[in-house]
Amino acid sequence: MFKPLLSLQRVGKEFPARGSGKGLSYKAVNEVSLDICPGETVGLVGESGCGKSTLGYLVLNLLELTSGEILFEGQNLANLNKAQQRALKSQIQIVFQDPQSSLNPRFKIEQIVEEPLRLNGWRDKQKRKERVKQLLDKVGLGEEYLGRFPHELSGGQRQRVAIARAISLNPKLIVLDEPTSALDVSVQAQILNLLKELQRDLNLAFLFISHNLAVVRHLSNKVAVMYFGRIIELADTNELFNNPLHPYTKVLLQSIPNINPEKPLLVELEGEMPTPHKSPLGCSFHSRCSYANDLCREAGSELQLIKEGHWVSCNAMSRGEKNKGDV
Repeated sequence: MFKPLLSLQRVGKEFPARGSGKGLSYKAVNEVSLDICPGETVGLVGESGCGKSTLGYLVLNLLELTSGEILFEGQNLANLNKAQQRALKSQIQIVFQDPQSSLNPRFKIEQIVEEPLRLNGWRDKQKRKERVKQLLDKVGLGEEYLGRFPHELSGGQRQRVAIARAISLNPKLIVLDEPTSALDVSVQAQILNLLKELQRDLNLAFLFISHNLAVVRHLSNKVAVMYFGRIIELADTNELFNNPLHPYTKVLLQSIPNINPEKPLLVELEGEMPTPHKSPLGCSFHSRCSYANDLCREAGSELQLIKEGHWVSCNAMSRGEKNKGDV
């Protein structure tokens, strides 16, 4: 059993709730616990606004925790001094959704990839240039790209530059925040294959944030499903896709495009969706759930182990699965 590289322990993040009165706040991330081991990819999926990207920024230490702890190689990120925080930035990197906005349009490609090296003590300019050439080669770009600007590259090429920059300091963990959603489908496949190749060669761990379930299934070892700031289901990838337990996960997986005419039509969610200003009592999904009972409406649910490697936060479903196992 690998020791976790990253461990999130009951992590929470609150923001002021605009327009709802002084001193009120909403929980963008609520009691999230999650481990990522070296060389592992954990997919984080859910609707827009569920807290996925906020969780990624907490991992990067770009936002301050409201509650809980984040441990990287056993070190609590909240307890790091400035020197340790700078060192941490070389160990945890990010690749953003839109390479056009994440790359400085005034910098040439060589300058963009070189910048992290320069800021982290690489004083020899020639060594920096050689390292940049190596990095571009790793992501499938030649020396002819060194003097170009981002606007002269295609979307896929720009994302390759962003990946080269992210791996420049030999990180152990990369947060991938929708890294292929702005790309054409054919280019998406190329970038995903590149990421898998780099992961294998460099023993990288990925937190892969996406709403594209087909892509998550292709890249991830395990998947966490997030709803309204909470992780509601967590399992190995094949287990989750073949045996989803939470009602929300089931509907989410039905949204994957499929040309099979015998596949059931998508079940539409009815009821009122919670908002930051109007969070329901009990389980946050109960107002949209056909399985909800009185307990769901009155009390939330912790992630519970249903069977080995499969966790679910659902009063109705977890009791049903456990009862089936007792028969």
